[in-house]
Amino acid sequence: MNIVVLLAGGKSSRTSTMKQLYKIDSEYLINRQIQTIQSYGYEVVVILGHNYDAIQSILNSDVTVIRNKNYQEGMFSSVKTAFNYLKADSLIFCHIDRPMVSKEIFEKLINSTSEITTTFYENKKAPPIMIKYSMKDELLESTHQRLDYWIESTKKASYIKVNDEKVHFNANTDEKLGLYFG
Repeated sequence: MNIVVLLAGGKSSRTSTMKQLYKIDSEYLINRQIQTIQSYGYEVVVILGHNYDAIQSILNSDVTVIRNKNYQEGMFSSVKTAFNYLKADSLIFCHIDRPMVSKEIFEKLINSTSEITTTFYENKKAPPIMIKYSMKDELLESTHQRLDYWIESTKKASYIKVNDEKVHFNANTDEKLGLYFG
């Protein structure tokens, strides 16, 4: 079984509203992201941290939610939290503030034989990122502060070339939220 993990635990400190609660046509961004992943046929697990109760309360009951109590340590702590709670052949990690890529890209990630696979567009690495369960112990024991640093250190990552510029869209400001999701 493969699970898509939506990383949504941060404070959204560069935006005037929490990204998870950003409204798109009267719908919350987090629910829009979840619905897209579910429409592809994948189980979705959401990692929450900051403002857990408010965000969890607006999610549909068919979504598994895991609380990252260490969210202030950064996104890598949410990845570790996922591996502490979940067991699956692989986990695919997506960010709340990036438009969802096509189902085809998810399938390429899942079908990769590498232990870690991420997308590659115009000579740049980008999420989503697939990490096989076999990497759990190495990941949890890592002292790196950032996921990208840990991935580099493993020397086990492969990259799938994609033709979807959305992998680089990062809606980390109000302007970009409106541009990518408005």
